[in-house]
Amino acid sequence: METNVTSIPIVLIGIGNVGRAVLRQILDVRKHYAERTGLYLQPVCVSDSTGVMYNPDGLSEDVLQSILRARSQSRRIVTLPGAQQKESVQEMLKPGTIIVDVTASGEMLKLFRTGLEHGCSIVLANKKPVAAHWEDVHWLFDHPNVRYEATVGAGLPVISTLRQLRETGDRITAVEGCMSGTLGFLCAEIERGVAYSTAVREAKSLGYTEPDPRDDLSGQDVARKALILARTAGWPLEPEAIEVEPMFPQSLSSVDVEDFMEATVKLDSMYGSENQEAQANGNVLRYIARVSPTGGKVGLVAVPRESAWGALRGSANFIAFSTMRYDAIPLVVSGPGAGAEVTAAGVLGDIMSLINAERKVEHEAGGNEIRRNLGGFYRIN
Repeated sequence: METNVTSIPIVLIGIGNVGRAVLRQILDVRKHYAERTGLYLQPVCVSDSTGVMYNPDGLSEDVLQSILRARSQSRRIVTLPGAQQKESVQEMLKPGTIIVDVTASGEMLKLFRTGLEHGCSIVLANKKPVAAHWEDVHWLFDHPNVRYEATVGAGLPVISTLRQLRETGDRITAVEGCMSGTLGFLCAEIERGVAYSTAVREAKSLGYTEPDPRDDLSGQDVARKALILARTAGWPLEPEAIEVEPMFPQSLSSVDVEDFMEATVKLDSMYGSENQEAQANGNVLRYIARVSPTGGKVGLVAVPRESAWGALRGSANFIAFSTMRYDAIPLVVSGPGAGAEVTAAGVLGDIMSLINAERKVEHEAGGNEIRRNLGGFYRIN
């Protein structure tokens, strides 16, 4: 790395499908990004649930590539030479570090607080921290050093659009949308006459679902997204305010994954009948989230085939904002809402957004020597 280039230290927590895509994209773009901006994206820590690879001066290209190879072979970080046992990464946090959370863990809030207090920034693709109880997480939504675009709509500009509406003085009245690429794919397959069980297996084989498809079919992931949008819109709702209709019966919630997959055949006739009834009335089935200042609901809805909802295909997302200004016709953000690469692109965009915001602050400060990151000066109540 050239001596006139400044390193931006990155701590990457989680190296699953999205985490690997984030790391690959960083490696792909960082040379050009450094040539253009003088800033070099430098992972200093990569961790999974078993171990940590860490170098305060930056992990070498060879080490990062070895991590990618190991994970593509289903090997965990703890098996790599030089890996440390999984411990808290708090000791690795220095001012200016960007912490990237691409896990599905609900235990990250303590780390985030510590990181922000140490002058770090936070980027999340993990929905669970921002969908926890409002009292515990309200400080994340207004913090200038937190970004969470990839929690809703993968790489689509959903959160940024909603924030811009509010910042320009608009008032949000309702949000509704198809927010799950997985369930969008499932509904589109059922619409084509594919059996429910076959569609679930296909979605799983394509990597659209979590290892346990019920994590998607439960609707809880969509409910979290609806809650995140509600809170970004300025409505401090609790998780209990979102009513959830799962796409499998409660009786299958406690069996193991293999038994669940076998039992999906028993649901073929039910969803086949729902699809036939919808089509007989000129409708199609879509899994839709609707939320307003008083609460929301997510579930399967029959919508007109000729509507924008009905036109959705595959894993596309469609999110509509009704506002004071966009009243008669909602403002819509639509596009691919699933896949590791587009989600990783949303994460990378947030990383660059934080860097650009910091550079703007430094520029407005007239080039004076200031702390590299504002996180340490922001009070968390």
